[in-house]
Amino acid sequence: MVESKKNIHELGVNYINDLLERVGFTIHEVNVDPDHHFQIYAQFKERALLIAVRTAYHPGAGTIDETMRQRLVEEARQLKAVPHFAGLSLTTSAANDSQLDNIDEEGTYEIFFSGMIAVR
Repeated sequence: MVESKKNIHELGVNYINDLLERVGFTIHEVNVDPDHHFQIYAQFKERALLIAVRTAYHPGAGTIDETMRQRLVEEARQLKAVPHFAGLSLTTSAANDSQLDNIDEEGTYEIFFSGMIAVR
């Protein structure tokens, strides 16, 4: 299951990264380490964003704990960026939820994402 959590985290980060690139953001850094306090450092025009991405199995959504939130806010302040959080929910199109343990980038899955929120 540990490898599976790492896989779904990376899928979530890639999803947000691709979305940002499609709408015109410049991506400065991408970090797929699930234990790091941010995953994406991006910029749109003059505004820089530092984004924490967390992905969980549906029906849950990714969350960020208080320690990571504080680290995100502090590093964003140092970079003069706006800290954001993106919590995603991932499910497979498989009929059996036990198959979630084996998800990988080749599998069929759906990501539910309702937007990023600014973190204070």
